[in-house]
Amino acid sequence: MKTRSLQNYDSSVGVEVYDIDWNCKEELLELGRLCASQCIVFLDENIPTKTLYDCMSSWGDPSMALMHEQVTEKKVTGRHWRELYAHLMYITKAYAKDDMYKATSVISYKQEETGKPLGMFVNGELDWHSDQCAFDDCQRIIALQSISNTENSQTQFLCTHDAYESLSPDMQSMVRELVVKHKWRDNVMAPGLNRMQTMIIRYNMVPLDRMETLLYSETASGLSGIKMPSHSFDGFVGMTREESDRIMDELKEKIFNEKYVYTRNWKDGQVMFMDQEITLHKRPTNIQSGDKRELARSIFYVNNLFDTEKSKRSSTIRYNGSLYNEEDFVKLVDEARKREFEQVS
Repeated sequence: MKTRSLQNYDSSVGVEVYDIDWNCKEELLELGRLCASQCIVFLDENIPTKTLYDCMSSWGDPSMALMHEQVTEKKVTGRHWRELYAHLMYITKAYAKDDMYKATSVISYKQEETGKPLGMFVNGELDWHSDQCAFDDCQRIIALQSISNTENSQTQFLCTHDAYESLSPDMQSMVRELVVKHKWRDNVMAPGLNRMQTMIIRYNMVPLDRMETLLYSETASGLSGIKMPSHSFDGFVGMTREESDRIMDELKEKIFNEKYVYTRNWKDGQVMFMDQEITLHKRPTNIQSGDKRELARSIFYVNNLFDTEKSKRSSTIRYNGSLYNEEDFVKLVDEARKREFEQVS
């Protein structure tokens, strides 16, 4: 495996890889370590999605959002979850074989004859975001793979490491202490999506308002950065909203700098690997009805590659000032969803 600098990109993290020997186990593990430490990695090679899945499964456990996992495995049931279950099955059924659905889904506008979407994020633009943004968890890597009809579309990537390192010592110290409050807002991160697509994203990102995360984070390899809440920001714990917004505006001015943004102008048969702890991504391309663009999205932890706290899946979730285990938190989400469903029905 060889590496070279990404073109038209000035950040200190991010690299292109090429000449990978897909039959060499150690080389595939080294690719995982590189993705975990570089955060943004480009591969211009057309490989089967199953090959990519098998490679990433050597890095660690497959990652499915907590409530998506609970619903698809029928650990939570009832009429209030039936729609979400059906639509999660649609967006993953192309990869149901060999249990690939646990980590891989379709990103596409394509629909069945019935009109049901076969992918996530079917239309419109997507603002800056990361996977499962309201969860304090260990590092996850997404592989976004262009399958077909991706020309003339873009995805952008932004690692917050350099911006964090550019902060004053006092500002860095404050960032390390801040705790973010999250609140879900429909049609902000992904404006224009229909109700069910919005529900899928909501139960990935912020399944319950008043979830909390640490603002400062690190990758499994120890790279420092900021876990930006983006669209779900609802202030900092212990601060007024005015104080919180002032600090967040100052951070955004540092973070959302063009020199930290890498833009991938897609061609079919390419892969972008991206960290989900201190790295954001967005889709500036406005996907419209009838677009045939299709990508595959696979997500894995890196717990087989590192022996650090940030390589181990978290067993606790911050909510409203307290720590909950997964079982108790799921009960809270289930109860909230049932109340919401009964109010609408």
